[in-house]
Parts: sequence; structure tokens; C-alpha cells
Amino acid sequence: MRRFKPVHGVLIVLAVLGVIWGAEVALEGRLNSSGFQKVSPDRGQVRINVADLKPQEVRFFQFLNAGNQEVHFFVGRDKEGQLQVAFDANEQCAKFKRGYRHEGEWMVCNKCDKAFRLTGINSGGEGCSPIPVQHQVAGSELVLAESDILRGWRLFH
Repeated sequence: MRRFKPVHGVLIVLAVLGVIWGAEVALEGRLNSSGFQKVSPDRGQVRINVADLKPQEVRFFQFLNAGNQEVHFFVGRDKEGQLQVAFDANEQCAKFKRGYRHEGEWMVCNKCDKAFRLTGINSGGEGCSPIPVQHQVAGSELVLAESDILRGWRLFH
């Protein structure tokens, strides 16, 4: 009969912790960013076609510029048809990099499970609420200045 060595116990504990961590990352959707549409600036602006964005629909975007600055944000259309744009982070929970999820007419923080109505995103709030992004609508396009998007970069690095 072989003896159980302490090093084997340590390896088993590390393996179990690795599996638990991997499951947590996978369940939170942080394993890959495939849920994000990638956008880049063109002459200092990001233009997103929102003509087919339906009421109560939200899309998540990953902004990446030439300086390798990455920012995540979302664009949603509330039930009245107004566009709501905010960073996929907030002041309190940004360090955990968990962002928000969309549930009906609500945006829910993935860290603390607080919910915020989609209709009030542009007006902002305090604490755990999404931070609005300055934007303009030109016809069927949402226009975001690169400088406005980069104001949220501190939340993602």
C-alpha cells in the first residue's frame, strides 16, 4: 500500500480551487467577451446603427482604440423608444469587472444584483447605477465621441 504524501494533498486542494474558480468565471460570462460587439473609432467617433434595435432590447459593446484602451458599454432602447447608453460598470463595483445583465426593462448589476430601470439610465444615479455615456443620435445612427467613451476607461483597467 502506498503512502499518501502531503504534496498530493496540496495538489488536490489546488485542483479543487481551480475548478471552483473556473466554474465561477464561466458562469459569470467572463470566460470570453463574445457577448460584446467590437467597435473602434473612426476619425474620433464611433457610429453604431441602431435602426433595428427594438424597445426593451440591449446590446453590449467592446470599444478598443489604437492605444489598446478597452471600454465596455451598452446601448438599449427603452419602452418609449429612447436610446439609453451607459458604461458596463459603475463606481462601486467596477473593480470586480462584472458589469450588468439585461432582464426585461431592467439592467441588473452582476456584483450586487441591484436593478435599475432602462428608462432612467441616461439620467444617471449614484452608487451602483450605470454611468451614462454622452451621445448623439443622427438619423438611425448612434454617434459617440471617442473622448466621451474614454472617460470610462478608468473603470476597466
